[in-house]
Amino acid sequence: MYVFNGKFNWLDYAENENITVVVPVGFALNDPICAYWQWTDDGEGNKKVNKSQVGVISSVANSVDGYHIGFTFENYYRFDATFSDDRSSLTFTISSPEGNLSDPFTLPLQYGDASSIPSTSVYTGKLNWLTYAYDEMVTLVVPSGVFDGAPVGLYHQWTVSKEGDAKRNHSVNSTFRAVTVGNNGDVTGTFDDGYYTFEVTIPDGGQGAHIYMSKSSGENTSVSLTQADFRGLGTKKALIIRFGTGTDNGIFLVREMLTRHLGFATVDVELCYFDANGQSGPKQCTQGQDPPTAGHFKEKFQHLLSSASAGDVRFLCVDVHGTTYPDGDLQQDDEDRGWVFADDGDWARKSVVYDDWISDTIRNNLKPGVNLTILSSSCIGGGVLGATSATPGVILAGCHETQFNVKGLTVSGSTLDPWMHAMTLVIDNRVRRKRGVPSYSVLFNEAKRYIVRQLAAGDLSPEYKGPSPDETEPIPYHRQTETSNQDPQLSFYSGYIDPDSERFLFPFTMASGGRAGGDTTRYPRDEL
Repeated sequence: MYVFNGKFNWLDYAENENITVVVPVGFALNDPICAYWQWTDDGEGNKKVNKSQVGVISSVANSVDGYHIGFTFENYYRFDATFSDDRSSLTFTISSPEGNLSDPFTLPLQYGDASSIPSTSVYTGKLNWLTYAYDEMVTLVVPSGVFDGAPVGLYHQWTVSKEGDAKRNHSVNSTFRAVTVGNNGDVTGTFDDGYYTFEVTIPDGGQGAHIYMSKSSGENTSVSLTQADFRGLGTKKALIIRFGTGTDNGIFLVREMLTRHLGFATVDVELCYFDANGQSGPKQCTQGQDPPTAGHFKEKFQHLLSSASAGDVRFLCVDVHGTTYPDGDLQQDDEDRGWVFADDGDWARKSVVYDDWISDTIRNNLKPGVNLTILSSSCIGGGVLGATSATPGVILAGCHETQFNVKGLTVSGSTLDPWMHAMTLVIDNRVRRKRGVPSYSVLFNEAKRYIVRQLAAGDLSPEYKGPSPDETEPIPYHRQTETSNQDPQLSFYSGYIDPDSERFLFPFTMASGGRAGGDTTRYPRDEL
């Protein structure tokens, strides 16, 4: 990710104003990009109005004079930018539909690293400091979270610097220290520029921030900021649902993966689960969440799909048991498969949502060009993606449909599904090693290798038997001993996605991406 900061002008609205451009992932087509500035005058008589813009890269080109990208904000402001060969600066122009064109402006690089994981958070507010800053926009950039040694950037301009210079930029590129986590989940960290000290507190959930700015002589001020990064695009939404598999924290690890590292806003990730699920006593939802009933799943899943447009990402995480029944429709496999949820009228009873309904709902509601990814602890076979009709979507399942998912990993007293846990660990490891979001096939195979290492280390329970000797010939669940091999499955139609090139939970980059067609494909069977 990269942060550039400098000065720009735009007609009569911006005169020598501070601007920060954040590239949170990379420079590929459809990657997010953000810009932050304030208007000198917004044209309606309002002075120093903050402007936070988020969008996606809509054009890319590589030539002898540099790497060029284009992006548009509010369907109005067109930015055409060129990066220097070493990425040490960004030169851009702004244009409008009326034909207005700015002079080129060059912004020097403030921070850059090799990570292309969308972990960056950006917060904006207003700074007032003695006689030097009055109602000035301040932008706080947190590239990878708040922890000791983590990078942080803060960018603003002085109204008049102590040297008497008007609108002098002040850029602080530092690292956090003395990081603490409160009992309520709030995170506090400190950084400085050698003169000013900044104590930042980010509440649990990360949708705002607070800065306490001070210097050694005792002067201080407080600044409240709101989150204003690419998560506000609302193009990534998720539904996570758990029923009948325990009350572990696996689904919360998945939510954390989405919101911390994959660009989902907290408000765009919905969870349905029972948090009190004992064998004796009633099932409960004590955190205000909806119960994981079949009716709720159908309603929310249909809305998740129908609300998406081309270029959006939709994610479904299902931590439930699968089941198989004779197929009343006499399809090719002569079986109906489904996921088991709570009954709408009686939470103590169970209700099945069949694969026919799921595949029909996907085909009837999902628009072409949408990335639909399903992560499941159990597999209900290719029927979810249509046994007889091509259905858009890609499924990452923890086991074959003839097998039974076993939560065989214990971490800090919580018994987890090794498959979902491996998925989150692969992404976490890539963040720590500053590597990019993996493609679907790379994620699939790295997660499998991680589980094999856990098996070799004896970290998994005896009931979790790991992969079959031949993954293309899965060994079914052994009912008498209640043990099961686990052969993860990656299923999709070949015309919908290229799993070797498309990144996990990113908008499709290939022109044909997101359109169902081609052959039914399943890894590892069709991979080996």
